[in-house]
Amino acid sequence: PNLRKLYICFMKKIITFFFFLILFTFSCDNDLDINDEWQDIPVIYAILNSGTEEDADGSGFGVTIPETDFNYDGDNQPDINYNHFIRIQKSFLGLGSAYNYVNISDSIYYNPDNLEVWMELVDNQNGEISSAFPLELIRDSALTSFSIYKQEGVFSSDNHYLYKIPSIASDLIPFDDLRKDYRISVLNKLTGDTAFAETNIVEPIKMTRPKSTGSVSILRFGLDVPLSIQIKPSKNAKMYAVSLVFNYLEQSRDDYLFDVEQGNNLPTTGVMYKSVKWTLSNELASPQQLSASTNSTIDKTIFGSQFFEFIQSQIAEEDIAAPNYYRYPLTTFYQGTNNGVPAGIYHRCIDLNITAVNSELYTYLNTNNPSSGLNQERPEYNNIINGIGHIGSRSILNMDNLRIDQSTMDSLSFGQITKNLNFACYNTLGTNGVVIDFGFNCQEN
Repeated sequence: PNLRKLYICFMKKIITFFFFLILFTFSCDNDLDINDEWQDIPVIYAILNSGTEEDADGSGFGVTIPETDFNYDGDNQPDINYNHFIRIQKSFLGLGSAYNYVNISDSIYYNPDNLEVWMELVDNQNGEISSAFPLELIRDSALTSFSIYKQEGVFSSDNHYLYKIPSIASDLIPFDDLRKDYRISVLNKLTGDTAFAETNIVEPIKMTRPKSTGSVSILRFGLDVPLSIQIKPSKNAKMYAVSLVFNYLEQSRDDYLFDVEQGNNLPTTGVMYKSVKWTLSNELASPQQLSASTNSTIDKTIFGSQFFEFIQSQIAEEDIAAPNYYRYPLTTFYQGTNNGVPAGIYHRCIDLNITAVNSELYTYLNTNNPSSGLNQERPEYNNIINGIGHIGSRSILNMDNLRIDQSTMDSLSFGQITKNLNFACYNTLGTNGVVIDFGFNCQEN
């Protein structure tokens, strides 16, 4: 038995010795090269915005705003967008940190002399290509004439450029039936490779309610009365994103007391412009709405209680007996009877923003949203052939300075939900005079 134990012990040592010998002899280099062979991969992004068929924007911060001034550009025509830009850059690969490369212009920008960039119209029924246009190169400071400024950051700003669809093709809706798609192509003359992508065009948004003028332009937020937002379906629009912005003025206690003492109009001294944005849930179009083959509308219904609860959650409450801040809705004015709107006090303080996106952009946005499930891996979505990035389309409607009526303002001033926010309350004096009070002086008539 003792010899057997010695034999087993000896064999274990022999096996252990050979195991380490084999491990030492056949061990491989553990240096890991994470870089693959470099490839030239263009990065292309373009979101083409067709604009809107609605007279979308209001005028500024004046006290009295005539009904006829409610237009973005003053021409009483649809506000179609004619400036469309395409961003083209290149990917990079290196041994060091990415931060060492993004600040070098040559690492992220092609030499434009080595590129050919053009646009073609493609018939989405038969695939026939027509009307090819070279895109215009817009460099650096020239972009500022279009109110485009590159944001500060880690990426190089030297030799920054974008490509622009030429004026001859800038109307994205050249045909009423939207039979044409847009194809953007980029040829690298050094490699001979062409990257491209196609997108259809979202028909410009048209509104049913609210409108820019008339009685349906007034937003009335009754506690139990629904406010209806109705959008006519735009062809090729898969998703509608809707938000409301409430704009207001804020004044400190000292500035308010100074205005009262001096007999100034309220508010005059130390006025601060503020706003809160309420993003509503997105609305998806049905197949019939996507093709605009139905008379139905895209509907959003908002109850006044939801509106007031949102504002109450975003703005700090005050001690009404001794408030630190006094607040006012943006742009209060008295209006006589006009265009079906009854005489009274109104407040231009709501911006309605709607964005309609096509199916490709909808998919891209969804795949890039944070994942809320257990599976954190999201599939990549890329519609660029021979490159990376995205080309899609959308229509953006901004109806600024929409009016709320006095009943809505009363609810905001001394209603149960928002009474502690210390918003001004208003009463009429004579024909055009407006009396402003606060706190305990605000009583419902």
